[in-house]
Amino acid sequence: MAIALPEPESEETKTKALLWATPRILIDGGSSVEILFYETFKQMGLTNECLFPSTYNIFGFNGSSTRPKGEITLEVRVGKILTLTTFCVVDVLSPYTAIMGRSWVHGIKGVASTYHQRLRFPTPDGVAEINEDIAEAKCCLM
Repeated sequence: MAIALPEPESEETKTKALLWATPRILIDGGSSVEILFYETFKQMGLTNECLFPSTYNIFGFNGSSTRPKGEITLEVRVGKILTLTTFCVVDVLSPYTAIMGRSWVHGIKGVASTYHQRLRFPTPDGVAEINEDIAEAKCCLM
């Protein structure tokens, strides 16, 4: 999965931006928002000036509330599927770089299987899938 930087100035910078591959993305069908963690945001070379204000708090599964630093819309490419996705940027520690929620999964017409640990979605060339990386999952649990 690749996340592209917003509005590149030339075709050359656009090609470079699309090469920013993002590992350790959690696909969470229970999440109502797409989350980009602030550490990842900074590693992508983005600044707070790229953010637009967020009008809500995010509540975790334990009931704790987090105020986002802001929101940003980025291109997300999975294979040949490209979507504009609005991420809520939060400054909390996480083993993941981003969380893709149910609206993104729905947007790509995906079907996630927790049992099989994969996401399948249609593409112009047929059905594609994203499989769990067991080594990365173990690393995130630690």
